[in-house]
This record gives sequence, structure tokens and C-alpha cells, in this order.
Amino acid sequence: MSSDTVDIICSYLASCPGLTSRSYPGGREEIPLHKRVLMLLRYMASHETLLEISDRFNVTESSLILIRREINNAVFNSVFRRFIKWPSISDLPGLANRFKNLGDNRFTNVIGAVDGSHIPIQRPLDKANCYYNRKQFYSIILQGVCDDSLKFMDINVGWPGRVHDSKVLKNSSLWDTGFIRCDGGRYHLLGDAAYPLKEWLLTPYRDNGHLTRKQRRFNEVHSAKRQVIERAFGYLKNRFRRLEFINMISIDEICKTIVCACVFHNICILQNDLDVLDGIFFEDNDGNIAPLQILESDAQAKRVQITNGL
Repeated sequence: MSSDTVDIICSYLASCPGLTSRSYPGGREEIPLHKRVLMLLRYMASHETLLEISDRFNVTESSLILIRREINNAVFNSVFRRFIKWPSISDLPGLANRFKNLGDNRFTNVIGAVDGSHIPIQRPLDKANCYYNRKQFYSIILQGVCDDSLKFMDINVGWPGRVHDSKVLKNSSLWDTGFIRCDGGRYHLLGDAAYPLKEWLLTPYRDNGHLTRKQRRFNEVHSAKRQVIERAFGYLKNRFRRLEFINMISIDEICKTIVCACVFHNICILQNDLDVLDGIFFEDNDGNIAPLQILESDAQAKRVQITNGL
């Protein structure tokens, strides 16, 4: 992360209650905000232990833990909605036009892609089996919607890893407001086979071995455009390595750490701070398939219309 981006983060945190002036355990003098932010960024960008980071910055472990909690809370309470927000209706045509140029430009009116990502965590003290996912590790689910620039427009954090992606979606605000957010279904998001087909959420055809050539083409173009969300998660985890395994006890603190990483991710993109894009990896979410569902006629008709135009 560039020094300019760090300065931007500090400028937004400077007005947050509780961060401008603070005494720390052991009678130590106040730690400047810039140094506190650097400490948190070091924690989030590495797998170093708290002891290693506290030694690096010449502070106590207890101070580092307190700083981590304070900044995560400040980002969650005061900065989160400033940087992760749904575009206005007037912004949707431009967003759709940029997506149109990703791959086959006959697949139109896409404004984003949605998916879930598992954030590995240590075994929780309570209801551990709920967090043990199908890939056989403990995790918290991050549901994200991103635009063509890999910037998150919406996130939902906190569901245990054992929960299916479709259930996470159906219990998020996106499920209740997706049709309205997509201008009455004029525009749409792209989601994988884990999600139900909706007028505002287009999913691939279920491959039963009898797909037509055009249906296969739809799935190919759909997959190519939907890769933005896989790249966004890859970019996020490549920059903030702590998301490869968060060894905290508090689920609330884990969730706020994930939110903080997503906010900083968006700030980096807005600052064109893209140094970690080289060597980026894609998420692998294959195997999370939605059960057979009753398809909505309007959603089916929309998908067929796009399919016939490819």
C-alpha cells in the first residue's frame, strides 16, 4: 500500500471519536494516529504474531490489541458506509456500459457480480460445528458484490461457514432490495449456480448434459463476466494476508476485521493503488450448487432473451 493511500486512510480516521487522543496501558505516551494505522495495516497484511508486530513498533501487545479493536470499530461505525455503498440509479447506465465491454458485448445491463468467500478462522469456542464448512475448515462467510473495477458495492459478513451461499443471500438486505437496486429488474447482477435465478440476479443454466449451443455460450459469457468477483476476493486476500487465517476468539472482532479489509480494499482501488494485482489468484467456489428450484417466469424469459442474442 502506498504512503499516499495510508495518508488518505488516516485523514478519514482522524475525525472518528476515540482515535484522535488516547493513552495506552503501562503509562506509555500517546501513539500518533499514523503509527497506529501502520500497525494495523502490518497486522492485516501479514501472518506475523502480535508479539512480532508489537516488537517491530516498540509497543506492548496489549496496546496493539487495543489499537486493532479501536480502528476496526471506527471503520465499522464511521467509515464503512462511505466507501462500500450501492451506486445511484443514475450511475447504473455507465456501470452497465463498462461491464458490457468485459467479454461479449451482447450480454448487456450487467452492473455487478455476487459470490461468497470463506475466511478461515480458528475453531470457535461456541457452536464450532456450525463454522466447519464443506471444504473441512472453520470459516466465516463474506458475501460480496463488486463492480467492473473490483470495488465492493455491498458486503454481508458473519454467517458461519457451514451455511449455503443461497441462504446467506436470502438473509441479507440484498435479497429484499435487489429488484429495486437494479432499477426494477432492468439491470442485473451475475451469480453462480449456488444462487436462485431472479430477474435481478442471472445464474447459469444447470448443465444436465443436454444444453443447447446457445445455452452453453450463455454460460461461457456469464462465467467470463462473473470472474470480476473472484478477482476481487483474490485481490482482497492477496493484499490482506490475515484473511487467509484469522486467529481471533471473538466472532464480532473477526467480522469487523473483514469489514475493515474490504473498506481499505475499496480505498486502494479509488486511489489506483493496485500493486498487488500481479500474481493474483482466483477464488475456487465450485461445488456449491443450489438445489432444484422453481424458476420465476420473468427471470427465465430475461435469461432466454439474452441467450438468443448471443
